[in-house]
Amino acid sequence: MQKPMIEAKIEEAGYRGSFSIKDVSLSLEGGEVLVITGRSGSGKTTLAKALLGLLELEPNGFFRGRVLIEGIDPRRSSPKEIYSKVAYIPQDPWYGIIAHIVYAEFCLSLSMVGRRCDIKSLEKYGLYKLKDHITYGLSAGETQRLLWASSLEREARLFVLDEPGVYIDVEGRKFFREALEREVSEGRVAIIIDHDPRFWEPLDPYLLVLDEGNVKYMGKYNKDLVESLAFPNFLIKGVRERNGRILEATSIWFRYPGEDYILRGVNIELRRGEVLGITGPNGSGKTTLLKVLAKVLKPKRGQVRLFGRPIYVPENPLLYFSGATPREELSAVPRERIKEMRELLEEFNLANLLDRPLARLSSGERRRVALISAYLMNYDIFLLDEPSGGLDSFTLEALLKIIEKIASSGKGIIIASHDPRLEGAYDRVCRMKEGKVLCSS
Repeated sequence: MQKPMIEAKIEEAGYRGSFSIKDVSLSLEGGEVLVITGRSGSGKTTLAKALLGLLELEPNGFFRGRVLIEGIDPRRSSPKEIYSKVAYIPQDPWYGIIAHIVYAEFCLSLSMVGRRCDIKSLEKYGLYKLKDHITYGLSAGETQRLLWASSLEREARLFVLDEPGVYIDVEGRKFFREALEREVSEGRVAIIIDHDPRFWEPLDPYLLVLDEGNVKYMGKYNKDLVESLAFPNFLIKGVRERNGRILEATSIWFRYPGEDYILRGVNIELRRGEVLGITGPNGSGKTTLLKVLAKVLKPKRGQVRLFGRPIYVPENPLLYFSGATPREELSAVPRERIKEMRELLEEFNLANLLDRPLARLSSGERRRVALISAYLMNYDIFLLDEPSGGLDSFTLEALLKIIEKIASSGKGIIIASHDPRLEGAYDRVCRMKEGKVLCSS
């Protein structure tokens, strides 16, 4: 009988005086896949950290139970020993990067397990042209691709992947799913956290559903249960007047120092009451375009004209916040909107998290706080970078209602995203490719 590659019996784990998961047991053998799902803040990332022995390394983190990875307790083993067995892609991919340059990050990962580094292998992951690029300047999607490349090339035995495709374009997600399927067919194990388990159904996974830190379901993939957890179609968009320009960019050219142009003669217009979606493959310039439109970056050529106050909400919400907790972050909300703020906090399931450090919130919870903050501060132009990343379908519905509220009040919204769930919210779509933009009428 084959021994489990990972087995766990967790009595309780989490953060003292705050959130915890309880009574989680699992056992996976080589060739098996487990998908962990549940609403935002249900404990999925906490469970991943508990399995890897990371919780007690964090302030107020605690763990009671037992985890073995190929017979080794990760809490009592050297980091190098665990690293040789496990590939971990965190929900916030920028926290998984150490080195300054792409090729250095990739080669460092392989050298840690004694493997030879072939830079040309980055080509199949869409990263070879970026080999000399600083890692800090990568988009979130490119960062996730780099972590995938390092994980796959070093032939880890156990993959623990937290929302591993949330920032990756559609074709890229399919590519990495097929790559992971090959790894599993060779006897490796994958534990995947995803708000939409349907994408991983071809891997014939087990399913673990968490609800407020408790196991709601553990067993074989259950299609009916999965469908009950998601709203496949979002039709929130109302009928709105779209009159008058609120943003206009003409002939925008932009490049980072020492690099080729990433924006090449971009023209884009946003009208009041309009929701404009921007799509395109990883590295096509979506985030850069939003920053130029927000005047965070200055174009080399061209002009951006704004007819209102803009706010840019980045894909990493921690870069947006100025307070340490949600309460501090929302303290500047105008007095006349306090009642509305309280209603939104209840609707977004955040009212009980007001005094928890923002750094301790899940990625989805941080996004909700950032969007509520931006909405209530009376901006006119909203530039949202991957606003649905880490959001479950229930919370996404609330997000779309806020987007509709903003647009209906005569404001303008531009959303850069790979998430197909947002498509019903767009009035128009602009697709980016090779630094150019093609918009629907």
